[in-house]
Amino acid sequence: RKKVRSGGIMKRRVACFLVAATALAMTATAIEAPLPRHPAPSPDGSRIAFSWQGDLWLVSAKGGQASRLTAHPAVERFPVWSRDGSSIAFASDRHGNFDVFVMPVDRSAPPARLTFASTNDRPECFSPEGESVLFTSQRYAGVSRGLQLWTVSLSGGTPAILQDAFARNAAYSPDGETLAFVRGGTPWTRRGYRGSGSRDLWLRTPDGHYTQLTDFEGDDDYPSWIDNTTIAFLSARNGRKNVFRIDTATGEATKLTSHEGSAVRFPRASADGSVIAYEFEDRLWTVTPGGGDPTRLSIQVPADETKNPVQRKTSSDAADDLAVSPDGKLAAFIVYGDVF
Repeated sequence: RKKVRSGGIMKRRVACFLVAATALAMTATAIEAPLPRHPAPSPDGSRIAFSWQGDLWLVSAKGGQASRLTAHPAVERFPVWSRDGSSIAFASDRHGNFDVFVMPVDRSAPPARLTFASTNDRPECFSPEGESVLFTSQRYAGVSRGLQLWTVSLSGGTPAILQDAFARNAAYSPDGETLAFVRGGTPWTRRGYRGSGSRDLWLRTPDGHYTQLTDFEGDDDYPSWIDNTTIAFLSARNGRKNVFRIDTATGEATKLTSHEGSAVRFPRASADGSVIAYEFEDRLWTVTPGGGDPTRLSIQVPADETKNPVQRKTSSDAADDLAVSPDGKLAAFIVYGDVF
């Protein structure tokens, strides 16, 4: 008979116990992330970068446990992927206003600051060759009310303006030949606007020719390419804002989501066109470019918070709009936009 070594069995039992205990601990200390923001699918559609509690996170495109990319007291938001999936550019207010930063996805180096102006900058996408970041800014003092497109090299240096036309929410086609962008000045939070300031989709070809792609009297915005002739975008043309796709050759638009009540926010397609991620209500969702039922993602994050849920502050001025209760025992007033 072969002798059974109890020590080996005991070690295996202990190892199994530790694995199970670790899994239970992770489950016990994780919560579903409330209000994750600004989703950006990886080029292959397998992962999604997003912002939550002021930091950037990564999660599978199917949901699950998220991993932290940044850990800074400042606010980080609007991540965008390089075409090879190795880097992420994002906006951060680490130095006051929002500047453009870039970091490797594998966290092998700290984020590098690319812009230094006193105005807010926001990354839109990487250039087709992957050597610079396209961003929007109001740094041009002569036209301070309008956003324009700028580029900055990943190695640093002075940013250069890309085009004179006002633009926002820009994205290069997969072949790098055509730039889709938005013109219009309505706040993205404004519901049901119809008028001359509405947002429309435009295209710019390599020869510098501009073509208006949509002329809906309301807002069409946030374009991202599914393939070289198809764009996913956000539109209020059927009521509340939902995700659509449009054929750039025919102009035919197809509705992909039919959410009601609240509006869809910040849709973005993966570079390979396999998935579109977006915000709806207090969660992230995905839908395929072919349509079908959207998927609500369950994203697990650590239960601890970076800030206290209730913060006590003392203010000796700036109170206004005083109202006294009918019995004269309570008073309500407003300080910095909040009711106390």
